Amino acid sequence: MRLHKFALPIIGAISLLAAHGMAVAEGNASKATRAMAEIMINLHHYPSDADKNTLSTLAASETASADEKVIAQTLLNLKHKAADTDKPKLEALSKDTAASAAVKSMAKILLQLNHQPTDANITELKAIAQ
Repeated sequence: MRLHKFALPIIGAISLLAAHGMAVAEGNASKATRAMAEIMINLHHYPSDADKNTLSTLAASETASADEKVIAQTLLNLKHKAADTDKPKLEALSKDTAASAAVKSMAKILLQLNHQPTDANITELKAIAQ
């Protein structure tokens, strides 16, 4: 009886996380989104100079979506965490029903980011980067 009180909520939470991960993985993220996911996986406090060059190119790209440009610009402005000026855009993006699952996940991760992604974030980002 006691086991059910603890096991069922844990199993439910794991199921939700797995379903979310599958939704992200099934999204067939664009090349730009995958590149930004890779940058986020290796992120420590702020992007490297090489990463900033990639992000600048993506932010100015005619082929990147407006959503991808928000993520790229947020990463360019990142110093340990998302800049206050970028947070409203990330909030809107994370709730946008038209945004891809991958971009929404990245926006949510950036909103919570503190110096570097968590292990759970990295797992999610790896699914996007595939």
